[in-house]
Amino acid sequence: EQLTDLEKAQRRIAELERINRRQEMELELLKKDRAFEKTYLASLPKAKTVYLMRKQKIQDYSLIRLLHDDRKWPVKEMCSIIGINRSAYYKWKRSTPSQKQIDKQCEDERIIARIKKISDSNHSLFGTMTMYYTLRNEGYGCGHNRVYRLMCIHDIKSSYRRRSRYNYIRSVPEQTAENILNRDFGTTGPNQKWCTDVTEIKGPATGEKLYISSMIDLYDRYPVALEVSDRNDAFLANQTLDKAHETYPEATPLIHSDRGFAYTRKVYRSKLNRYNMSQSMSRISKCIDNGVCEGFQGQFKDMLFILYPKIASKDEMRAAIKGTLDYYINHYPQKRLSGKTCGQVRKESMEQKEFTQYPIVPAARYVRYWNEIEAKKKRQKEILEKK
Repeated sequence: EQLTDLEKAQRRIAELERINRRQEMELELLKKDRAFEKTYLASLPKAKTVYLMRKQKIQDYSLIRLLHDDRKWPVKEMCSIIGINRSAYYKWKRSTPSQKQIDKQCEDERIIARIKKISDSNHSLFGTMTMYYTLRNEGYGCGHNRVYRLMCIHDIKSSYRRRSRYNYIRSVPEQTAENILNRDFGTTGPNQKWCTDVTEIKGPATGEKLYISSMIDLYDRYPVALEVSDRNDAFLANQTLDKAHETYPEATPLIHSDRGFAYTRKVYRSKLNRYNMSQSMSRISKCIDNGVCEGFQGQFKDMLFILYPKIASKDEMRAAIKGTLDYYINHYPQKRLSGKTCGQVRKESMEQKEFTQYPIVPAARYVRYWNEIEAKKKRQKEILEKK
């Protein structure tokens, strides 16, 4: 009461300056926060970014409506502060979800519930395409882009591949064979071309080693034989060949392998001759010549450690290998097989005389690589001719 009008005005001005400074700080912080949020969203996959941006906009619209109804704040100023169009807010406010949108939302919830259940059952083994083929085989009418979007939004990712280091011990071969296969991995039917190899597997808890010898059919990637042993010796390779012959006694395929000691022995060659099978071997230091079997073994080990992450002994390892083999044959759909499992394709091929063809689609990057190599050779040849 003792203050003069001038002193009251000065205090009021100082108070308004503090309020104005506080509002400037809030606006600046809001801008910085939005800039940081945009940078963070830019680092996410597109499907996740679009989902989060839509979710944020709906939250902003709901906040504006709430403050306008409760505090009577002007919509125009709030839209300006947040940085959204006023027309977009009114469009959202007047809109109501259509029956099609409601049905799509319900279908998404049903699909993601099944995806989560599958992912929990196999410890996130499947990626987008494998999950899509599994859902399609179960009767879900959804595309692979939809499966990718739902998995991306809910952070469901396939487990990463484990990398291992190997020490290669060179040996002197007794007998070698020509590379008859010559990376021609395509076939017109089952039991025409088989590939075989041995890989080492180590228990994650104990470090104990086992060796898996597999032989797969190039037609449907079906493991015609898979044997496990404590030792990597010639007996393991012979046992795998004998098991494959017992399973398909009438088959006389081309057997392709690398130049490992077990496959260059005379005993192995005599077994092939007895079973009327021919032999093919990869070139020296060219693991790509047996790339299909190498890829199968890497994929098989990935599946093993994902499906059975808590292996504590060799007996558990053997049981896990058996379970993984059954899972691969009966529950793992493949893109090349039109979303079918190799067990389904094998059953179909054994029941019919004319076989369905599953051609190998060449990878674009490999085609581009070899085209560049040919172009370089052509340019070098032209330069030499000019000289």
